[in-house]
Amino acid sequence: MRSILLSASLILLILLTLSCSGNPAKTSVVLILIDTLSADHLGCYGYTRETSPAIDSLAASGIVFEHCQAQGPWTLPGMASIFTGLTERSHGCSYYNGFSHGLDPEVPTITSVLKDNGYSTAALVNVGYLGEPFGITRGNDYFWINEDGSDNADVTVDSLLSYFEHTDPGEPFFVTIHFFDAHLPYEPPAPWDTLFQLSGTSGGTEWPAMEYCSNQAVIQHMTAMYDSEIRWTDSQLSRLFAGLRQTGRADNTLFILVADHGEEFMEHGDWGHAHNLYQQALHIPLIMSGPGIEPGSSVSRNVGQYDILPTLLTYLNIPVPDHVEGIDIFGVIPENRVIPSSGVMVDTVSVAGISGDSKVIWFVEPDSSETFNLAEDPGETTLLPTDSLLFEEVLSYWAWPCICTPTENEAALIDRHRLEALGYIR
Repeated sequence: MRSILLSASLILLILLTLSCSGNPAKTSVVLILIDTLSADHLGCYGYTRETSPAIDSLAASGIVFEHCQAQGPWTLPGMASIFTGLTERSHGCSYYNGFSHGLDPEVPTITSVLKDNGYSTAALVNVGYLGEPFGITRGNDYFWINEDGSDNADVTVDSLLSYFEHTDPGEPFFVTIHFFDAHLPYEPPAPWDTLFQLSGTSGGTEWPAMEYCSNQAVIQHMTAMYDSEIRWTDSQLSRLFAGLRQTGRADNTLFILVADHGEEFMEHGDWGHAHNLYQQALHIPLIMSGPGIEPGSSVSRNVGQYDILPTLLTYLNIPVPDHVEGIDIFGVIPENRVIPSSGVMVDTVSVAGISGDSKVIWFVEPDSSETFNLAEDPGETTLLPTDSLLFEEVLSYWAWPCICTPTENEAALIDRHRLEALGYIR
């Protein structure tokens, strides 16, 4: 796949193609959210295991953003950034003061903006943090949720295809479909559960006690189970794409595939996510395919989840709200743009920023920092002298006031139990 920076000629091609195909606002949109999906576990991002044939096919038909950064290391802040075009610091959706905080009801989202512009809207999700109380997916004409949707990909796709059977194929739609299968516990159904096991056996879907996690056999087994979950989800995406082609809806639809965060397998002494801001938790896939997008293209500059809303609205010729912090990544992407990530996590508070190849992580408590060169050291194993300019940008980002009024949704005890069940508190 050739790597390009979107040039003026490519932008012109997109605009010309859209103008020839009719009003761009008539282009429908399917937003595919795959929970806990690390970019480096997909074939289109260079992974050697065949985990993602359907996703790779989508990538081949559109554009891959090679370096997309999550704005938070767990579901709530990441999803809020996707839907609002704001950083975690600005929307305030995270866990602090004993509560998980939901989205300010006054903040526009992708769903609300497209609904206001004549789109029918639907969301099918598989985790409570995307439920109505948290506000991220509010305002859909049709809403379906399973709050414990582990290994629910087949049912989710069935539900969406059933929904389409009762809608007008000519009506422009915005659909959000969320998969939770790659999140712990790793329990893909047969035969996917043994697909990548070297021993041909399954089991061990939860991480053991921390003192055993550094065992290489444990790491290999859990990685294989995680990869099996990705392949299982991918198989259901194949069914979804086939169903949309059969009904004629795929031709005039923009597909956006993105994750909320990635997953760590003891690369930095921990597993899962929400506990640090290393790239295993923050480097996520972002793929777009649809009318006017050149097949087989890619972008190598850094982008973020918060760029999805302004990019989508610009693509559809819909005005972008003034408060949005992301940019249109089909336009010119500044070379040294700083992409921030944060999230007030249960066990530590840290902030990160990347600019070009440089990355800084600031550990607020205790006060310390780490600097890496991601081009030379993608695994973040070699500490460099502090990048003082980027460090100042990280400090400045952390000093930003929240521009929203996040909502407290649950009693602290109840929310702590939810976080424990998801592996965020140990």
